Amino acid sequence: MKKILTVFMTLMLFGLAACDSETTTTSQTATTTTSVTTDAFDETSNITVYTRDTTSGTRDAFFSGIEFDDAVADNSVLVTGYVEVDGNGSMISSVNNDIYGIGYISLSSLAESGLNGLSFEGVEATEANVLNETYGLKRPFNYMTRADWTGMETERQIVEAFVAYMTTVDGKATIQNRSGIVSIETEDPSWDDIKSQYPICESDNSEITIYFGGSTSVESVARALSQEFSAKCGNFVVEHNHTGSGDAYKRTQGSEADGANKLHIGFASRAFKDTEPGATDTYGFICFDAVVVVVNGENTSITNLTKEDVKKIYDGTTDSWSDLG
Repeated sequence: MKKILTVFMTLMLFGLAACDSETTTTSQTATTTTSVTTDAFDETSNITVYTRDTTSGTRDAFFSGIEFDDAVADNSVLVTGYVEVDGNGSMISSVNNDIYGIGYISLSSLAESGLNGLSFEGVEATEANVLNETYGLKRPFNYMTRADWTGMETERQIVEAFVAYMTTVDGKATIQNRSGIVSIETEDPSWDDIKSQYPICESDNSEITIYFGGSTSVESVARALSQEFSAKCGNFVVEHNHTGSGDAYKRTQGSEADGANKLHIGFASRAFKDTEPGATDTYGFICFDAVVVVVNGENTSITNLTKEDVKKIYDGTTDSWSDLG
């Protein structure tokens, strides 16, 4: 019996020792893993290039701004291994999750993105520098309304009033609050100054739905303006469906203007193209936005890029962070 007890105790001690050994090993492994995930940025690593899809107004402004016009609508000229994302939010998420990533976003999204925004040609991306025309990567926010309002007379009048509202001191203040870049001039009217010209806003419009859409980059500005203006114009119902700048024309005056996705007013974060021939007096300018080249928040190896630097990254001539030193 004593012999059996001795053997049992020996096995227990051996098991405890083994458990201690496993605990130590696990702890060492965890420490090693932590060390790997907190390694410093390696400048010799390859650059991961992120871009927007070919219908994006942000993409158009970006590639036009770096004089890489061939890439505006053609992925075949981009560096091998590029990653395409479908929106401003997707771009932010992707570069945030890739320490070696580079991309481009709207200036209005930069402050809350967690990304590092780079200067362009030695000029910081700020609203002041856009307005004084020293920052080169900027683009217009534009709108387009329907041309055919058959059976939609009330909607036409509301949209006409909305377009006028965007040019008032009130509207411009809202645009600025949503990071749209626009100057408020002393001669700009207030809404109270001009609202009598739009009697539709004295009616109860709570049964009328106005459809807004187009650019995802303009969405924040458009939502703020529409919600604010609804209360000033009979509480019309606001519905937004933002799917990209290419749909601003397509769904107001183009191939989908009378389809299920039709819009009353669409927005583009770029100039309208020759292939988007809006009817006279149905489109115009809202404000400016800037496009900012961005890198992961852990990447502090570079703070400024030239037009040539950026083009070489996107066409594959420059593929390593160390080549930018």
